[in-house]
Amino acid sequence: MDAIFWFFFGALVFSFVGYGVLLVLIGFVTKNKSKKSYANGYDVSFLVCAHNESAVIKEKIENINLQTNDKHKVEIIIVSDGSTDNTAELARSVADNVTVLEAKDHIGKLEALNWGLSECKGEIIVFSDANSLFPEATLNELVSHFNDESVGGVCGQIVVSSEKQGWIGKAESIYWRYDQALKIAETKVGGAVSAQGSVYAIRRELTSPVLEGCADDFVLSVGVVTKGKKLVFEPNAMTYEHVTNKVYKEFDRRVRSTEMGWRGLMLFKELLNPFKYGWYSLQLFSHKLLRRLNPVLLIGLLLSNALLLDGHWFYQAFLACQVVFYAIALLTMLFPFLRKVPGFNIPTFFVMGHAAMAMGIINVCRGKKVSKWKPVRDDA
Repeated sequence: MDAIFWFFFGALVFSFVGYGVLLVLIGFVTKNKSKKSYANGYDVSFLVCAHNESAVIKEKIENINLQTNDKHKVEIIIVSDGSTDNTAELARSVADNVTVLEAKDHIGKLEALNWGLSECKGEIIVFSDANSLFPEATLNELVSHFNDESVGGVCGQIVVSSEKQGWIGKAESIYWRYDQALKIAETKVGGAVSAQGSVYAIRRELTSPVLEGCADDFVLSVGVVTKGKKLVFEPNAMTYEHVTNKVYKEFDRRVRSTEMGWRGLMLFKELLNPFKYGWYSLQLFSHKLLRRLNPVLLIGLLLSNALLLDGHWFYQAFLACQVVFYAIALLTMLFPFLRKVPGFNIPTFFVMGHAAMAMGIINVCRGKKVSKWKPVRDDA
């Protein structure tokens, strides 16, 4: 039983800490940077799928057109996915470079995105959410990597807005800083593993339709690697996002993200072959596969620890720490006023995130597929 306990313990330590340390160490001896150039001009298509986004769609289009794009020709494709408000009308009224594709029924993001992809004419396609806003330099920073022919895609940095930021937003901000620190290190080694949907860009010839039930941002960005190109992370290409303060909405979003991400990972499981894809395979295994198995490892650690209580005092102390940690998370969920206690939100966010991951994997095993959902908004 000792060996089983230490297996779970070691796997979790590697997942949370060891992988990042290993990346940093490898990065010190690796020179694997793309060659940026701000001189090249590109034809760029911004693709945005929108379902009932009348509150933000006008600002989104204006924000895209405020990008420092004097060198680039920009078209904006808005796919209104069965919106019942005036999203489509507002989008058409903003600028001449906007094309609105309007689905009368709610067809779901994946079908809407595939429709939009078929209409994009730019050599570079920038994918973004309707509520994500960019600083003016984001477009130039994204496309500056594409003069390097080895680069097929570029993903940007997510900054969680501090405006009206609740405990989930604060925790989410810490998480994204950690995740993006990994992406910086990964880019130096074998390339970033995958993009997040708020802001990323891909050469149009490397895109292909996304299958139902898969995470579009994962599938499109990882597809770059299968075609022999590299995905890089550009921290200066930023997008600002608001995060919901409602626990049930964030939980549902994470369940859906895990479910669709896992299905996409299984679709590209060939990338886990280190003999063909080298360091990228280790990165994909550690950043995506192992991380999503953490709920199983955490349960295994707790149970194996409980069976070792008659052993060394370390096992007794470690089990006590786990019980206190999970108790704090549970009590904070049941009694929200405890969230004001410094540090109590950390166990809560940790447990909520991993419970959502576990539910997402269970949904995959049940054969559940999600293709339609509403954006997570606090005013909805």
